[in-house]
Order: sequence, then C-alpha cells, then structure tokens
Amino acid sequence: MARDVSSVDAVLRFASALRELRGRLLADLFPVADIADLLAAVRSRGELPREGVTRSGIEYTVHGAGCRLISSDGREADVDLVTDPLLGREVEAFDAWRIRWFLNEAADDGYSHEDIVAACTHLASEGHLREVAEGRWFALPDAPGGPA
Repeated sequence: MARDVSSVDAVLRFASALRELRGRLLADLFPVADIADLLAAVRSRGELPREGVTRSGIEYTVHGAGCRLISSDGREADVDLVTDPLLGREVEAFDAWRIRWFLNEAADDGYSHEDIVAACTHLASEGHLREVAEGRWFALPDAPGGPA
C-alpha cells in the first residue's frame, strides 16, 4: 500500500509541474493558446523557433508529436498530441514513461511502469486526470479537450 500511495503522490507531482510549466509557457508566449497552437506556430506559421526559452525561464523543445518543457530548476514535463477517441480530436497527453522521466527514476531505482499506470488509472477514476487511451495515455482534466 505504501508504494501505491507513493506512486499516486509521484503522479500528482508530475501533474502539478506540468500544469505550472504549461501555464507559464503559454502566458509567456501569448497569444499561443495551447501546445497544438505552439506546434503550429513553429511548424506551419514559422512564428517561433523549434527550441526556445521564454521570459520566465521555461525552455521548450517542439518534437515529433509534442513538446518538452523544462523549468529553470530542471523539472521536465513532456506531452504529445494524441487523438482522444471519445472527443475525436487531439489532446495534450502523457504516458508512464514521461512521468518516470520527470521523476528522474527511469532506471531501476524508481517506480515501475505498472506502478505509474496504476496510479494514473486510479487518479483518472477520481477525476484528477483523464484517461485518453486505456492504460497508455493520460491528460490533465482541464487541458484542451476538457473533461471526458
């Protein structure tokens, strides 16, 4: 049980950091509305570079299907745009690998993939996260796409 509570707390730390970093990034890059809009500003509109640092010190790197955010104190949060089958459109989502990377515990000394997925599923059942793809992709409940 201690591991379950611990892994839930770990996922909540990730969610809190993601919410903070995303909020600061978007405030600094206003009128960019969300991560999908950031990707469009970089790729389609050519308004922003693929990598940058905002005025509040958030580093961002647009990659493949998403964006990695790094705070000045070294916290990293990464999201991909994933099609939500319920909504029929892309939402900002993360998986257990991204959470373990944030926790700096992708090695043997950290939480297992199963611990993190179980914690995410539990938090989704309580409304703290949204489960976008069963056991695979999760999102913040207030991220673009809104509650399911």
